[in-house]
Amino acid sequence: VAGGEDCLWYVDRNGSWHPGFDCDFLAFCCGTCHQRYCCRDPQRLLTERQQRHCLAFSPKTIAGIASAVVLFIAIVTTIVCCFMCSCCYLYQRRHSPTPLAAPEIPLSSFPPGPPPAPFPMDPKAGPMPPQPGFAPMAMYPPPGPAAQYPMYPSGPPVYNPTAPPPYVPAQPSYPGA
Repeated sequence: VAGGEDCLWYVDRNGSWHPGFDCDFLAFCCGTCHQRYCCRDPQRLLTERQQRHCLAFSPKTIAGIASAVVLFIAIVTTIVCCFMCSCCYLYQRRHSPTPLAAPEIPLSSFPPGPPPAPFPMDPKAGPMPPQPGFAPMAMYPPPGPAAQYPMYPSGPPVYNPTAPPPYVPAQPSYPGA
């Protein structure tokens, strides 16, 4: 009752790939893992499950999986060892000071100020006396209305029907116009 079974793709003993093919009515896939053909003899029947088993456990498949696992383990081992070995570049880079710290550039145009206080001043102690070389400044602006900006008008422009029209530049004349 296995009529109409298809032969799946396979690889022969020479390593050549063969595409899958359909068998005629009442014929089925026969043969081995490395050679397939259509026949009507149920003794030679090669089911699709057996064909898939051939693909899953072929020597080339096992060799490919094994080499991928070995390569992965080798890469991980190399990286881990390189982070732990003092002769490796990654270890030296990880334990060296960062080159991001730049030297300080002194500002020579400003007088040197007093060093910062080691702790904050108590606000109940009163105002701090002025430091030599610095003028005292008010901490907040004086209360009152804000200063108006003289460059801006105080409101929208007023329409004046007797005013001259705005300046319009002369249009260039073209020859023949």
